[in-house]
Amino acid sequence: SLRAGGGGGAMAEEVHTFATPAVRKAKVEELSKEWDNLGFQIRSVNGYMKYTYKNQKWDAGTFVPAPYILLHINTGALHYGISCFEGLKAFNCKDGQIRLVNPQLNAARMQVGARKLRMPEVPTELFIEAVTEVVKRNAEYVPPYGHSASMYIRPLLFASGEMLGLSNLAEEFTFLVTAVPVGGYFGKNVGEEGIDALVPEGHDRAAPMGTGAVKAAGNYAADLEPVQYAKEKGFGTTLYLDAKERRFVEEFSVANFVGITKDGKYVTPQAESILASTTNRMLQQLARDEGLTVEHRPIDFDAEIASFAEVGLVGTAAVIMRCRSITRGDKVFKTEAFTTLARLRSKFTSIQCGELPDTHGWLVDVCPSAAPPPPSSKL
Repeated sequence: SLRAGGGGGAMAEEVHTFATPAVRKAKVEELSKEWDNLGFQIRSVNGYMKYTYKNQKWDAGTFVPAPYILLHINTGALHYGISCFEGLKAFNCKDGQIRLVNPQLNAARMQVGARKLRMPEVPTELFIEAVTEVVKRNAEYVPPYGHSASMYIRPLLFASGEMLGLSNLAEEFTFLVTAVPVGGYFGKNVGEEGIDALVPEGHDRAAPMGTGAVKAAGNYAADLEPVQYAKEKGFGTTLYLDAKERRFVEEFSVANFVGITKDGKYVTPQAESILASTTNRMLQQLARDEGLTVEHRPIDFDAEIASFAEVGLVGTAAVIMRCRSITRGDKVFKTEAFTTLARLRSKFTSIQCGELPDTHGWLVDVCPSAAPPPPSSKL
């Protein structure tokens, strides 16, 4: 349709409407049969929260029921990768309340990413408002207490305004928050035996002075080819070394590297190209609470890998997954145990669901549970 312009011979504007594809929302009754076997996949829920930045300010936000968005074909995110995201979780706790886990950390990390990619920051208050609201609006999809599942929340910030070249930045940005019920990232079948990692010799994850330290969407594209190759060869994931010397440990495919040395130290790599996992930060605190020495420092792979009794993949989606072996060329390093990391994971997940006290103030109340209470146990 045409809309007449103003006086002075202004051109008429064209207005087009777009229909979304049909949406089939997940049914809670169907999910109730598989809360412990959800996997890590997309399911349509009630909707998502959407905020728009125009004229140097964020709007009040809106709840969108369809999992689609209308964008200009020259959007900055599509052409130049101007996008960063976060990942956090909400849990149905033992006392019947739904709670978020430390959203302040995620808000701060997204602000760092926004500055790096020249996007407007999402204020912490707005960030927490958005993730809280999306959980409230989808409360029935938060897996009930007592199951190996949670609600995974994905805040996304990107340049939704048009761009042609890098000289002029977009004038419009979008912040949206989606949510989905999930199980473990690596699936239930992996179990405590862990997964095997491959060091991809022909690929790098991030350059030393690039965007590796922020959760830029484009960072994950660098891992697509090598991680698929690794899986074709029977490995479960990739482990990257630094791009400059190919000597120091950086990250697994989608998770931080954490190791327990044979003398009981909690060690995790330090480099300007590593994304700091919020889960790793909280686990480090729990390790200190236990009296463990925590070292955040460079790890020389060839010189030090044999000094680790345990190695884990740490992140919001994975929590802590055991790494059973790491292969580099014709050499294979195998871990001996998964005792300390399993204990720390148990404490962390118990705090998340309210079974242990939240002594560090990580949990944020959202709303009462929409799920029926678990049956009481009787002795």
